[in-house]
Amino acid sequence: MNIAVIVSLVVLGIIFILLELFFLPGISLASIGGLICFAAAVVLAYVKIGATAGIITLIAALVATALSVWWFFRSKALDRMSLQSSIDATVEGGQEQQVHPGDQGVCLSRLVPMGKVLINGQTYEARAENEMIDEGAPVEVCAVDKFHITVKQLSTR
Repeated sequence: MNIAVIVSLVVLGIIFILLELFFLPGISLASIGGLICFAAAVVLAYVKIGATAGIITLIAALVATALSVWWFFRSKALDRMSLQSSIDATVEGGQEQQVHPGDQGVCLSRLVPMGKVLINGQTYEARAENEMIDEGAPVEVCAVDKFHITVKQLSTR
């Protein structure tokens, strides 16, 4: 009976340690539970069976844990659980055809330094060139690349 409980605690400790290593990264309840199971198995072996059994239990738990981790790596279980597909999509930068340097618009929100602007009847995310631009201020497009529109405030004279 005592040996069955000790073996069960060691197996449960190994399961908790494997869960911690491969599925629950960081210090979590699984690692604490695994260490408690190992400690309980060793203490139970020392108290109920004797010092020799306690040492054997400690060594067996360490060896069994090392072998379990090695087996888990070799079993290709992680390969079956991991994502194997790759993403090869690209983002189309459509704003470079619709907005050109020199186009004028108005700020829909404050640009500090990013915000919304209305240019040629379309709403875009834009970046202020050198300053903060208040909402409702007229702006002119300075530069357009694939992902950014840079604007500057038109002087209101």
